[in-house]
Amino acid sequence: MRRPVVAAILLIALASTFVLVGCGNGDPAEPETPATAEDEAPAPVVVEDPDLSPLEEVVYEPFPRAEDALPADLESRLDAGQPMIILFIDRTQSTTDDQEAIIAGIQEKYRGLIDLVTFDVGRFVTQDAEGRITVNEEINEDDVAAPVARLISRENLDVRFTPYTVVVDRNGYIIWRYRGLSDDKALEREVIRATD
Repeated sequence: MRRPVVAAILLIALASTFVLVGCGNGDPAEPETPATAEDEAPAPVVVEDPDLSPLEEVVYEPFPRAEDALPADLESRLDAGQPMIILFIDRTQSTTDDQEAIIAGIQEKYRGLIDLVTFDVGRFVTQDAEGRITVNEEINEDDVAAPVARLISRENLDVRFTPYTVVVDRNGYIIWRYRGLSDDKALEREVIRATD
Protein backbone atom coordinates (compact mmCIF):
# COMPACT_ATOMS: atom_id res chain seq x y z
CA MET A 1 0.00 0.00 0.00
CA ARG A 2 2.85 2.40 0.82
CA ARG A 3 4.72 1.88 -2.45
CA PRO A 4 1.82 3.03 -4.68
CA VAL A 5 1.25 6.08 -2.44
CA VAL A 6 4.94 7.04 -2.55
CA ALA A 7 5.01 6.53 -6.33
CA ALA A 8 1.87 8.67 -6.78
CA ILE A 9 3.34 11.49 -4.69
CA LEU A 10 6.58 11.39 -6.70
CA LEU A 11 4.66 11.47 -10.00
CA ILE A 12 2.57 14.46 -8.88
CA ALA A 13 5.68 16.33 -7.73
CA LEU A 14 7.45 15.58 -11.02
CA ALA A 15 4.44 16.64 -13.11
CA SER A 16 4.13 19.89 -11.13
CA THR A 17 7.80 20.65 -11.79
CA PHE A 18 7.38 20.18 -15.54
CA VAL A 19 4.28 22.39 -15.63
CA LEU A 20 6.01 25.19 -13.70
CA VAL A 21 9.15 25.02 -15.85
CA GLY A 22 7.10 24.98 -19.06
CA CYS A 23 5.09 28.09 -18.11
CA GLY A 24 8.05 30.50 -17.84
CA ASN A 25 7.49 34.22 -17.22
CA GLY A 26 6.37 35.07 -20.78
CA ASP A 27 9.08 37.77 -21.37
CA PRO A 28 10.64 37.10 -24.82
CA ALA A 29 13.41 39.67 -24.31
CA GLU A 30 15.00 37.72 -21.50
CA PRO A 31 16.88 34.66 -22.80
CA GLU A 32 16.72 31.43 -20.87
CA THR A 33 19.94 30.23 -19.32
CA PRO A 34 20.58 26.52 -19.39
CA ALA A 35 20.52 24.81 -16.01
CA THR A 36 23.85 23.65 -14.67
CA ALA A 37 24.55 20.62 -12.58
CA GLU A 38 24.75 22.87 -9.50
CA ASP A 39 21.22 24.22 -10.12
CA GLU A 40 19.62 20.79 -10.38
CA ALA A 41 18.18 19.45 -7.16
CA PRO A 42 19.12 15.89 -6.28
CA ALA A 43 16.43 13.31 -6.83
CA PRO A 44 14.49 12.52 -3.67
CA VAL A 45 15.52 9.35 -1.91
CA VAL A 46 12.60 7.05 -1.22
CA VAL A 47 13.13 4.94 1.88
CA GLU A 48 10.87 1.95 1.97
CA ASP A 49 9.75 0.39 5.21
CA PRO A 50 11.45 -2.95 5.62
CA ASP A 51 9.14 -5.89 5.11
CA LEU A 52 10.12 -8.04 8.05
CA SER A 53 8.37 -11.13 6.76
CA PRO A 54 8.47 -11.03 2.96
CA LEU A 55 8.88 -14.75 2.40
CA GLU A 56 6.24 -16.08 4.79
CA GLU A 57 3.02 -17.15 3.16
CA VAL A 58 -0.34 -17.06 4.88
CA VAL A 59 -0.90 -20.72 5.49
CA TYR A 60 -3.39 -23.02 7.15
CA GLU A 61 -1.61 -26.30 7.57
CA PRO A 62 -1.20 -28.93 10.29
CA PHE A 63 1.64 -28.33 12.70
CA PRO A 64 4.45 -30.80 11.88
CA ARG A 65 4.14 -33.79 14.17
CA ALA A 66 7.15 -35.87 13.18
CA GLU A 67 8.11 -37.91 16.25
CA ASP A 68 11.74 -36.86 16.28
CA ALA A 69 10.88 -33.18 15.68
CA LEU A 70 8.21 -32.54 18.29
CA PRO A 71 9.34 -31.29 21.70
CA ALA A 72 7.25 -32.62 24.61
CA ASP A 73 6.02 -29.08 25.47
CA LEU A 74 4.37 -28.84 22.08
CA GLU A 75 3.12 -32.42 21.84
CA SER A 76 1.11 -32.22 25.07
CA ARG A 77 -0.52 -28.94 24.04
CA LEU A 78 -1.34 -30.17 20.53
CA ASP A 79 -2.92 -33.31 22.02
CA ALA A 80 -5.00 -31.16 24.39
CA GLY A 81 -6.16 -28.81 21.62
CA GLN A 82 -4.54 -25.80 23.31
CA PRO A 83 -3.96 -22.74 21.07
CA MET A 84 -0.34 -21.60 21.19
CA ILE A 85 2.05 -18.85 20.30
CA ILE A 86 5.38 -20.52 19.60
CA LEU A 87 8.34 -18.17 19.71
CA PHE A 88 11.88 -18.95 18.55
CA ILE A 89 14.33 -16.37 19.89
CA ASP A 90 17.96 -15.55 20.37
CA ARG A 91 18.49 -13.68 23.65
CA THR A 92 21.53 -11.91 22.21
CA GLN A 93 19.30 -10.00 19.76
CA SER A 94 17.95 -6.60 20.75
CA THR A 95 14.56 -7.37 19.19
CA THR A 96 13.95 -10.29 21.55
CA ASP A 97 12.86 -8.10 24.47
CA ASP A 98 10.57 -6.08 22.19
CA GLN A 99 8.93 -9.21 20.77
CA GLU A 100 8.45 -10.72 24.22
CA ALA A 101 6.89 -7.47 25.48
CA ILE A 102 4.40 -7.47 22.58
CA ILE A 103 3.44 -11.08 23.30
CA ALA A 104 3.22 -10.47 27.08
CA GLY A 105 0.74 -7.65 26.46
CA ILE A 106 -1.42 -9.91 24.29
CA GLN A 107 -1.21 -12.78 26.78
CA GLU A 108 -2.32 -10.48 29.58
CA LYS A 109 -5.36 -9.51 27.54
CA TYR A 110 -6.24 -13.10 26.59
CA ARG A 111 -5.13 -14.78 29.82
CA GLY A 112 -5.87 -18.51 29.90
CA LEU A 113 -6.94 -18.71 26.25
CA ILE A 114 -3.56 -19.18 24.59
CA ASP A 115 -0.22 -20.58 25.76
CA LEU A 116 3.21 -19.22 24.97
CA VAL A 117 5.99 -21.71 24.28
CA THR A 118 9.41 -20.12 23.84
CA PHE A 119 12.56 -21.75 22.51
CA ASP A 120 15.83 -19.88 22.94
CA VAL A 121 17.87 -21.23 20.04
CA GLY A 122 20.60 -18.58 20.28
CA ARG A 123 23.37 -20.83 21.56
CA PHE A 124 22.68 -23.40 18.85
CA VAL A 125 22.58 -21.14 15.79
CA THR A 126 24.94 -18.82 13.94
CA GLN A 127 23.67 -15.60 12.39
CA ASP A 128 25.04 -13.94 9.27
CA ALA A 129 25.04 -10.18 8.58
CA GLU A 130 21.51 -10.27 7.12
CA GLY A 131 20.14 -12.08 10.17
CA ARG A 132 19.74 -15.50 8.56
CA ILE A 133 20.43 -18.35 10.95
CA THR A 134 22.28 -21.60 10.47
CA VAL A 135 21.82 -24.41 12.96
CA ASN A 136 25.07 -25.60 14.52
CA GLU A 137 25.71 -29.34 14.60
CA GLU A 138 26.24 -29.49 18.40
CA ILE A 139 22.50 -29.02 18.94
CA ASN A 140 22.07 -32.66 17.90
CA GLU A 141 24.21 -33.74 20.86
CA ASP A 142 21.79 -32.14 23.34
CA ASP A 143 18.88 -34.56 23.94
CA VAL A 144 16.49 -31.77 24.95
CA ALA A 145 17.42 -29.38 22.13
CA ALA A 146 17.76 -31.92 19.30
CA PRO A 147 13.97 -32.10 18.61
CA VAL A 148 13.93 -28.28 18.44
CA ALA A 149 16.73 -28.40 15.86
CA ARG A 150 14.69 -30.78 13.76
CA LEU A 151 11.56 -28.67 14.25
CA ILE A 152 13.25 -25.51 12.92
CA SER A 153 14.78 -27.38 9.99
CA ARG A 154 13.78 -26.80 6.38
CA GLU A 155 11.75 -30.04 6.33
CA ASN A 156 9.51 -28.83 9.17
CA LEU A 157 9.01 -25.15 10.09
CA ASP A 158 11.95 -23.78 8.07
CA VAL A 159 12.90 -21.13 10.63
CA ARG A 160 15.56 -18.97 9.00
CA PHE A 161 15.45 -15.85 11.18
CA THR A 162 14.81 -15.04 14.82
CA PRO A 163 12.59 -13.91 16.39
CA TYR A 164 10.19 -16.24 14.61
CA THR A 165 6.57 -16.47 15.73
CA VAL A 166 4.08 -19.21 14.91
CA VAL A 167 0.42 -19.18 15.98
CA VAL A 168 -1.35 -22.55 16.23
CA ASP A 169 -5.12 -22.89 16.68
CA ARG A 170 -7.02 -25.41 18.83
CA ASN A 171 -7.18 -27.86 15.90
CA GLY A 172 -3.39 -28.05 15.73
CA TYR A 173 -3.13 -25.97 12.55
CA ILE A 174 -0.63 -23.21 11.88
CA ILE A 175 -2.65 -20.11 11.06
CA TRP A 176 0.13 -17.50 11.06
CA ARG A 177 3.92 -17.24 10.89
CA TYR A 178 6.10 -14.19 11.19
CA ARG A 179 9.83 -13.61 11.18
CA GLY A 180 11.17 -10.49 12.79
CA LEU A 181 9.47 -8.10 15.16
CA SER A 182 5.72 -8.58 14.71
CA ASP A 183 3.09 -5.90 14.87
CA ASP A 184 0.98 -6.17 18.04
CA LYS A 185 -2.31 -5.56 16.19
CA ALA A 186 -1.61 -8.26 13.57
CA LEU A 187 -0.55 -10.74 16.24
CA GLU A 188 -3.62 -9.98 18.36
CA ARG A 189 -5.87 -10.55 15.34
CA GLU A 190 -4.32 -13.99 14.85
CA VAL A 191 -4.65 -14.83 18.56
CA ILE A 192 -8.37 -14.04 18.32
CA ARG A 193 -8.65 -16.36 15.30
CA ALA A 194 -6.72 -19.14 17.08
CA THR A 195 -8.84 -18.98 20.23
CA ASP A 196 -12.23 -18.46 18.58
